[in-house]
Amino acid sequence: MGIVWFILIVGALVLIQMEFFHLFVLRKVEYRRYWQKSEVYEGDKNEMVEVLENRKSIPIPWLRVESRISPYIRFGKEVNYDVLHDQFHRSSFFLRGYKRIRRRHEVTCVHRGWYVLRQASLTGGDLFGLMRRSREIEGESELYVYPAPISPGESIESLKFQGDITMRRWILPDPILVSGIRDYLPGDPQKDIHWRATARAGKLQVKVRDYTVSPKVLIILNVQFSEILWGAMEPEQQEFIERGVRIASYLATWAVESGMECGLLCNGQRADDREHTIDIPIAGSRSQLDEIMHALAKLEIVCHTTFTTYLDSLIESAESGLDIAIITAYESDALRERAEALRLLGNSVQFIPIVSEASEEKEAEGVDEEQAV
Repeated sequence: MGIVWFILIVGALVLIQMEFFHLFVLRKVEYRRYWQKSEVYEGDKNEMVEVLENRKSIPIPWLRVESRISPYIRFGKEVNYDVLHDQFHRSSFFLRGYKRIRRRHEVTCVHRGWYVLRQASLTGGDLFGLMRRSREIEGESELYVYPAPISPGESIESLKFQGDITMRRWILPDPILVSGIRDYLPGDPQKDIHWRATARAGKLQVKVRDYTVSPKVLIILNVQFSEILWGAMEPEQQEFIERGVRIASYLATWAVESGMECGLLCNGQRADDREHTIDIPIAGSRSQLDEIMHALAKLEIVCHTTFTTYLDSLIESAESGLDIAIITAYESDALRERAEALRLLGNSVQFIPIVSEASEEKEAEGVDEEQAV
């Protein structure tokens, strides 16, 4: 008879604690997670930080946090997984009363993109795991993974474009515009000596002239793989176009850091707005570069508009005085005709082909041999 009473009492206690934790296990529990750095480059390491707080005196026997996260965010030493599907991230905790836990997960950002930590599911239970209670947590923390920087020797054509623009930029000093003052150097004309600054500094100072040529660089990225193929592409074709994204990132960084005005057009779609293409008007500032890099991170390699139609709209706008770099995987008579129409409007246009790694290595070797001769 004693055993029966013991079983009944134990059973009653188990039921009571189940009901107790059902009411209180997730009460006054706060959870958030965020990226340690919001902007990184492809291949960089980052940290995803989880903060869990129990703001009551009642302990939580166990708590599990589950969420979907892109497979391109690699945790720890993970190396093998299917990158075509989302992966689940799970964390388990035990919290005493009035306890806060901060957990850091080292991740490697293996692919360019825009990654947002949104919904997570919290599940807690009783001492014996007989009862579970869940709650959805909303949050939003953005991570921009920029295209990987191009390595030395890559994109020979983009380097030629860069050289051409640099040569035109520094053609003629403006006799009126003065951008600063520096120490006198042998060969500086006497008319450029700034006598008032010389008196203050105790040594010869000369005026630094600004330049009459200040080009506006427009980068146009074509995500169409070929003239007859547009829309959805195979993974191999998308990875090929990714090389063009890296070139666009490189040219935009070079232009803005060189003090030029720069803009970006692309016929691909944005991850946050699939109804529109990328259209960033020409401007010159650090914030402009941030906007371009954010757009490249959000770019999805899906052709939203055929490239010829895209160039037609640019021609109709009748803009002139632009140095245009067209980054494309192919050239055709139709593209060359539209490039000539842009030149007739008073723009310079250069095609920068997207080529395979093997082709770039071969071309770089050819340039080295020519320089050696």
